[in-house]
Amino acid sequence: MVVMPEALDHRLFDCVQVNLAELADRRHGPGTHLALGRVLRFWPRPGADGLPTVEPTVDSQVAESADLLGLRVTRRARIAAVDQLGPGPGCYAVADAYHLPWVPYHRKEHLQHSFLVEPDGDGVAVVDGYHNDTQWGAARPGRWTLGRAELAEALPEGALAYDITATDRPAERTPLVQLADAGTYVAAYADFPDRVRALRGLTLQTWLLTRSRRLHAAALGTDTEAVRAHLAEWDALAKQVYLASRRVAAGRDEPRSVFGRLADCLAADHTAFDAATPPTESTVDSGEVPPAVRESVTSVIRTVLGAGPAEGDRTLGDIPGFSSFRMMEIVERLESDLGVEFAAEDLVPEKLTHVDGLCRAVLDAGGSR
Repeated sequence: MVVMPEALDHRLFDCVQVNLAELADRRHGPGTHLALGRVLRFWPRPGADGLPTVEPTVDSQVAESADLLGLRVTRRARIAAVDQLGPGPGCYAVADAYHLPWVPYHRKEHLQHSFLVEPDGDGVAVVDGYHNDTQWGAARPGRWTLGRAELAEALPEGALAYDITATDRPAERTPLVQLADAGTYVAAYADFPDRVRALRGLTLQTWLLTRSRRLHAAALGTDTEAVRAHLAEWDALAKQVYLASRRVAAGRDEPRSVFGRLADCLAADHTAFDAATPPTESTVDSGEVPPAVRESVTSVIRTVLGAGPAEGDRTLGDIPGFSSFRMMEIVERLESDLGVEFAAEDLVPEKLTHVDGLCRAVLDAGGSR
């Protein structure tokens, strides 16, 4: 693997967008990728199992993204074999990540994932700009050299292949915000009978919604306090939904507050990018915590992360390796080691990314050491 230079912030994109963004910057120059964020849209469509989704179909997403980025699809084909793929400067493919050896979803989860395919000697080079942390490890932008047989093994079910060329450099567009009513969308997830499936689906939904809002802010070049607060609230919501999903899958209570919080975040999209809002005060109770409880909490943090917070530093976000997945591991280890079960409503990032918040959750659950 060759690590790709971070010429663009790959964390802003989903796994279909990111390699179109790569192509656009190659063809039209650095910064072109931000054109993808000029449009902020909330248009849910019917999805699987009766749940709505903001994830577009691959074809519609490729078509709209290409138009925004000054690209044109000259060929689209469902290929069954590798010899039908034409590696080249505009060869863009989408396949099942379950079979792709360079992503952490390999042999773990089925989902559609894009990549670029270029000739490389007798084989090919796969370029993939995807950046994400998963429960199975990290996906990072890179370039991987594969033999033809290895590529065939990675595409046992074929792929959706596109040949993409450049058109004129995209003109500067007026920012566009198109937001449908959120009530039906939120209610669908809140009331769906299969709670495990609902929370699992909402985990993906809030991840997509959070990234799209970060991309929109980057495209606008907006870095006001109001925007930072709004994006932080989306980040916190996505983490809380992930935690809720894990808990419900384990047969525990879900925090129903996530649905009101989702409705609030969607409502705030209407004004957050052009209106000032006061910063949100911390909700963590920093009252006196017994030393034994604090030591138990910091010991678990050190075990999970390999390092604890520095003296006087009570937040975990700056510790290398900290993520939503490690946050959940800390919670589960605390519950196991201390023989407690956190209340569903305590499973919010504002508490769980803060030493004092974790200590307070332990105490509220009846822990004393």
